Amino acid sequence: MRKPIIFLFLACIFLCCTESGTGPGLVDVVDLIPVDNEISGWSRTGDMEIAENETQLWDLIDGEGVVFVDHGFVKCAFQEFGGEVQGTPRTVDVRAFDMGDTINACAVYHDSRLETGSEIPWTETGHAGIEARCEILVGYYLIEFWHGRFYVDITINDATTEAQNIAKLFALNVSEAIQRTTADPEQ
Repeated sequence: MRKPIIFLFLACIFLCCTESGTGPGLVDVVDLIPVDNEISGWSRTGDMEIAENETQLWDLIDGEGVVFVDHGFVKCAFQEFGGEVQGTPRTVDVRAFDMGDTINACAVYHDSRLETGSEIPWTETGHAGIEARCEILVGYYLIEFWHGRFYVDITINDATTEAQNIAKLFALNVSEAIQRTTADPEQ
């Protein structure tokens, strides 16, 4: 009789912790977005945009949303930040997508509809995510990575080396937030 009671007690503790949102892997994608000045000199501009279903996603990114829906989209959060690069006002856009699991996040990252062919793998030691890539385009710099069940892209409207370093700081910040919330740091 004593063993079933202990088992029931442990099961209740597990369920309570899981339901309260304190368990690893239960982080909300919104919590991955940096706060004001978490990246020194960069503050949020405007309200965060959030989509929790397909209709809301279409409202945010229209046709671009199909690649995410095709791979199990759960929720996304978009936030613009304002700051300066060498004294010139610039913006950084952080878009984080909860894809439900690591398989879906990896699949989005490798979906040919998001690749242009000019990406450069970010393979330096300590790079963001499990896999990451960078792209320098006319007037802006883009970083994409996946980590755990999340796919993230970060864009800065400047392609200088200084701007690239700022975008990398944002990417590392978000990747570290994901790593802190997962049970397995390799996810």
